[in-house]
Amino acid sequence: MIDPDELALFRAIARNPDDDTARLAYADWLQENGRTEEGEFVRTQCRLATTEPNDPEYPALIDRDEELRLWLKTHAPGPRPTFPGGLSVDGGPLWWWQSHRGFPRFLEFDGYERYGVKAMRGLASALERAFDALPTRWLVVRYVTTAQLVALLKQPVLVGLSHLTVQLDTTEDEADTVAKALAGCRHLRNLRGLSLAVTCSDVGCESLANAPWSNLEWFSLTCHAISPAGLRALASADWFRRLPALTLDDGLPSNTFEAFTHLPAFPRLHTLDLSRNDFTESAWEAFSRTRTFPALTKLVCDDGNFVGTRSNSLVAAMGFALSVLSLARCGTGAFVDNLACAPWASSLRILNLSQNSLARSEVKTITACKRFTSLQHLDLSGGALSATGLSALAANPALRGVRALQLACPLDYNGLTPAHLDQFLAKLNMPDLRHLDLSGCPVGATAAKKLAAPKFASLRRLALKGCKLSDTAVAALVGAPAMRNLIQLDLNDNGLKVGPKNLGDPSVLPDLASCSLGGNPIAAPVVRKLRVRPGVTGLPKTAKRRA
Repeated sequence: MIDPDELALFRAIARNPDDDTARLAYADWLQENGRTEEGEFVRTQCRLATTEPNDPEYPALIDRDEELRLWLKTHAPGPRPTFPGGLSVDGGPLWWWQSHRGFPRFLEFDGYERYGVKAMRGLASALERAFDALPTRWLVVRYVTTAQLVALLKQPVLVGLSHLTVQLDTTEDEADTVAKALAGCRHLRNLRGLSLAVTCSDVGCESLANAPWSNLEWFSLTCHAISPAGLRALASADWFRRLPALTLDDGLPSNTFEAFTHLPAFPRLHTLDLSRNDFTESAWEAFSRTRTFPALTKLVCDDGNFVGTRSNSLVAAMGFALSVLSLARCGTGAFVDNLACAPWASSLRILNLSQNSLARSEVKTITACKRFTSLQHLDLSGGALSATGLSALAANPALRGVRALQLACPLDYNGLTPAHLDQFLAKLNMPDLRHLDLSGCPVGATAAKKLAAPKFASLRRLALKGCKLSDTAVAALVGAPAMRNLIQLDLNDNGLKVGPKNLGDPSVLPDLASCSLGGNPIAAPVVRKLRVRPGVTGLPKTAKRRA
């Protein structure tokens, strides 16, 4: 039964969803009542929600947010609220996973099995109940018809929404109808975020430009049908020009992107997501010369195309100072050879170059770069590590402040030996390191002992998938005092039989919330011990717990 004081605080938060005062009072109550991690989670997420990507604390807040979500998912599953009318919210272990300021981020409606406009009245009624129970004010609607959405937009309860995501499978004409209906909906005047997974034409863009969204902070639009004229129409809107965050992913035409770079400055835009786009070299050349984004600090271009001179143009861009750059799965190639010359290299705090099949020389160029003096997160997963690359990484004083280091490599080891990993871990000096991924690297038994050294006591997340670990090495690792703070441990695919058996004792790695043991032929008696440990996954299904 819920404590009456907690219920009162919960209701105060629901009544004042935009005010952090009630949330922080709830965080204090949680702390005072022995629920320390829940209280810290609320405080961390409240801080993260108001922290921009260029804030020095941004990477640390991301780290702690992820760690707490992992812990809470296993050790403190949240409530499971239910609502009528097809409205749902993640509960139980997922309560913490997609969250914002300490509570579930989304309310969701799937119209796949709810037909007709009458269902929208039921959804509106369900929203009223949800708003009384939760501070969540983001609604995601999927698989509704245009007629249903138009009916929903007539419901006064929408005035309480802060964010809206609309995912429709429509024709272009219907999409323009949707855009006009959204822009004309007086109930959406308080929106701070809007995501439209509908393919609007320029006509739809012109309608959206007339919307009264003076508080909008984030906007995302399916953009492969937008011409330069459509983008200029959007850019004529005051709400669009004041956006702090903008997503134009998945098919923005190159000429439209180039036109974007020629627009007058967006003074507040700090986050730009251009993922899943394939811009021409000339479009990236225009980007390199632009002064349209003076406040830009976070650029995401995952799943893009950076072959040829495209990457060089990005590196040459001087109109901003990036703190976060994500280029996952982009085929960056020789781009990294020039990254150290970027005018904003020394301001980068987060750099994601994962799954780009970087060659050994390219990985070494990154790990040896002396200009990454602010870097705290470095992801080179999927790159070809070499002995010289590891040596450069361990010897680079500019990388001493790294908190998250992801080096997962292909399982062919690229000529690496356990001796190379032993030397690397012996020399590595990153006192704030909290997340280390060496999956695919031949760590071996001797190098594993180096991980048990006191200098790695700050680790919270450790991934050692396919690292040629022995049972003896794993037993010593999980029992090491330096590992006591681990929240996540990945030991998949190491051929283990009895090494993890001590994890059945809750005093071993007491904060552990996620331990992956898939692909290991673990002995049946050990499996039975481990099944009682929360968060342990991947155990063989053949060995069942005794009755």
